[in-house]
Amino acid sequence: MNVTSFYSSNKYLLLPTPSNPKVALAVDTSVQAKNAFKLYNPFSEKAKYLKKLSQFLFLKTNKLASAIAAKKNREKGEFITYLEKKLTTPLVSSVYFATAKDKVVLQLQSKDKIIGYVKFPLNAIGVQHLNNEIKAIAVLSEKKIIAPAILIDAFNDVPYVFLEELKGEIKEVPENELQIVLQKFKKQDRFLLKEHPFLIQLNKKLKSNSLQNEIGILDTICNTSLVSYFEVYEHGDFTPWNLISTKQQLIPFDFEYFEENGLEYMDLIKYHFQTGYLLKGLSVSELIDFIRQKITISEINSLVIIFLIKEILRKTEEKESCVFEREILLHLTQENV
Repeated sequence: MNVTSFYSSNKYLLLPTPSNPKVALAVDTSVQAKNAFKLYNPFSEKAKYLKKLSQFLFLKTNKLASAIAAKKNREKGEFITYLEKKLTTPLVSSVYFATAKDKVVLQLQSKDKIIGYVKFPLNAIGVQHLNNEIKAIAVLSEKKIIAPAILIDAFNDVPYVFLEELKGEIKEVPENELQIVLQKFKKQDRFLLKEHPFLIQLNKKLKSNSLQNEIGILDTICNTSLVSYFEVYEHGDFTPWNLISTKQQLIPFDFEYFEENGLEYMDLIKYHFQTGYLLKGLSVSELIDFIRQKITISEINSLVIIFLIKEILRKTEEKESCVFEREILLHLTQENV
């Protein structure tokens, strides 16, 4: 569908730039703008400054800022029209465009209040991710780990999910808070790596994608490891931007890469890998040292290698570049020679 399908008939501010927006924020009034800016949570200092400046202008001088910087969308999109009938309420939508271009996330306002967020896939990969998240929501909400969805339905045979608003702050969090969340994901059973359900499934997927080099590396690790690891519910994309810090607790969201039979430590490695690589800009050797400093266990090298193989598999399946992951994998395997 065209992106205008997700717009309501409002004025929109496109950030960080109109030509390459990450978000389209409804800014007709200062109240709508205040709500809409909650959808935009950048991590770079430059983008944070842009958000603060734009937020100040649209909250304090809304009419002037809107006249200068916002663009009017005159026709309500077909998906918003459909949702208004479905939810029996008028809607104002703001739109987040996923970096992978596989989905949009809509913030829905009704009568100047946020009523929730809708995830809608844009292609086959997006549908796959959303169906996996729907599975995660079913499993984890039954375990009382996360809240259930408000609504799961389909529009023109495309699935979507409507989720409640999580009120809090997105930021880097202390290690002890990460551990509290990950403890909730832990199951009761432990396995040696060669017998772990996660590794058995990973090996099958590597074979189906003809990743022979990775199969050999994985076999060596599994056959030499003497440590047992818990089976867990694995978030799959456990990063600072997928965690909301509320007054009561840290809440994970965005379970598109959920693993029902996951491996202990994969989520924690993902968190520090993405923090070191994307937020701190560390080099290969610096990133490896950073993860080792954060996770001080005997087989950390082996677990990082497993994590990298998992990432290479995912990116291979989704036809993304995995040059950086292969570079780190080569560095670690050469260390072990």
